[in-house]
Amino acid sequence: MQRLWARTVLAVRKLARWVSRTPTLIVWSGVAISVLLTVVAAALLYEGRLLVLARAADNQRNIALVLERDLELNFQLYEASLDAVVQVLARPDIDALSPALRRELIFERAGASQHIGSLVVLDTHGDVVIDAASEVPRATNLGDRDYFTVHRDYPNAGLYVSGFIHSRLRNNVPTMVLSRRISRPDGSFGGIVSLSVDTEYFRQLFEHIEVGRQGVILLLGKDGAILMRKPYDPSVIGKTMAQTGRYEAMPPPEHDERKIYPIRFEGRPSLMTQQFLDNAPITLIVVTSSDDALAPWRKRVYAFGGLFAVLITGFVGTSFLLAAQLRRRLRAERELRLLARTDGLTGLSNRRSLDKTLANEWRRMRRIGRPMSVAFVDIDWFKRYNDTHGHQAGDAALAAVAGAIGAALQRPSDSAGRYGGEEFIAVMPDTDEAGAQRVAESIRLRVEQLNLEHAASDLGRVSVSVGVASRRPRGREMVDGLVKAADDALYRAKSTGRNRVTVAPANE
Repeated sequence: MQRLWARTVLAVRKLARWVSRTPTLIVWSGVAISVLLTVVAAALLYEGRLLVLARAADNQRNIALVLERDLELNFQLYEASLDAVVQVLARPDIDALSPALRRELIFERAGASQHIGSLVVLDTHGDVVIDAASEVPRATNLGDRDYFTVHRDYPNAGLYVSGFIHSRLRNNVPTMVLSRRISRPDGSFGGIVSLSVDTEYFRQLFEHIEVGRQGVILLLGKDGAILMRKPYDPSVIGKTMAQTGRYEAMPPPEHDERKIYPIRFEGRPSLMTQQFLDNAPITLIVVTSSDDALAPWRKRVYAFGGLFAVLITGFVGTSFLLAAQLRRRLRAERELRLLARTDGLTGLSNRRSLDKTLANEWRRMRRIGRPMSVAFVDIDWFKRYNDTHGHQAGDAALAAVAGAIGAALQRPSDSAGRYGGEEFIAVMPDTDEAGAQRVAESIRLRVEQLNLEHAASDLGRVSVSVGVASRRPRGREMVDGLVKAADDALYRAKSTGRNRVTVAPANE
């Protein structure tokens, strides 16, 4: 054994001396190490490119979300302004007031909204009879406008948002109009109240958003006309994208706020997001150039390329590898944490996370003295569904129902989780019985509107039964009692015909 060890040490020493005396071998060793480090660096740089594009997509999605929320908030204010005018005009004593006082009272609440171009009341012929901008109404007839004829011919039109128009009240400036019908006490047509949006609002909103040197923001009306563009270009305002001749074919519209489309925009590789406003027929398009997003990454490539040209040390290469390992480890840890609290099939909270949410919200409601409600949701005849359509279809149905439940919960404080099998629970803190019943009915309707075929159901499609319970925590009462009451209400809903919402009695 000692003789073998001695021979091994001697062989290693000879090899070291031979290598030290062979420059070609040292060069090739250096070249091999350099090639290896270059390959590793190239892989890391490519991964960095993917991360940069992913970060750019997240940033673009956030930009679109911020703009969407601002636009929706302002349109809510515009709608509230119209409603305020309609409510005041419905008062029986309004005609007895002097014109000046009547005008001040009518537009008192509406004046709080910003960026209103004009706000007027039209009579049954379309003539301006009350004008927020002037004590003497402008002598203008708007009876041929679509927003007037729609309300005249369709009493239940509700809030109507026009397409792109040139305002007659404001020297033909580009605008869009929101309007509401004025109904007489007998229900007949009494005119309309219309509000034009100053497109300068859109310009100011986009002005503070950074989308890069080659990025573009477009706001399209319901007729496809461009309401605003950043960078601002008055020559395209009012035209459709096809009419401008600048933009290549767009992907088909999809109501998916998380979708990022890789496209070629004005001849450049780009990323595009489409947002559709919920309360107005408006499409928001945000486009960022991939070249802009990758510009910092390219600078880093050139810098690191210079370092690799002079054979960077193994320490630098090792540091890059460790950084890549750390990124993978953090990503894996995040995924593990997510899996620990999420049901993998439906994306909702799993049973463990749901129980924790129920207990925490129950304690919180006890502290602040507010009611808490839960909705116990069960898919009707789900075993029959699996037996008839197969378990793969059953999994798809569970995911679809979970999506409908999540969509029905509008408040950030509300949450939902999979209780087990085909059962779900929606948790609604600070919600009374009436509010919980409305949410439960919304869940039932959304599931019904999925129109998922269920051949073994009496209804012919997938439906749910919902049990609702609401309690104000008192004393040492536990949340289990609330869940039990909702479960009992669910049982009554299923035993009385299914596809319905049943509310637990308050003393149950």
